[in-house]
Amino acid sequence: MFDTTVSLGKALVDGIWSLFGIYVPGFSFTFGQMYLGILLASVSILVVRMIFGFGGSGGISSRTSSTSKPRISKERRNDEY
Repeated sequence: MFDTTVSLGKALVDGIWSLFGIYVPGFSFTFGQMYLGILLASVSILVVRMIFGFGGSGGISSRTSSTSKPRISKERRNDEY
């Protein structure tokens, strides 16, 4: 039973792995190379974002940060966020 399971698993992995060897239509690279390139590009972008601090929410800002001279009524000056 164990030999059958191993051979079935090997056939499944070999079949899936062979799909990565198919060339992308119109290009001279395989699907495996394309997925590897996409993976490396996304990891590189994440590293650059982490090093230089690009993206993200930018932290917490006040409700009146969009104007240079906010007009807040006297009744609303001490409201909690």
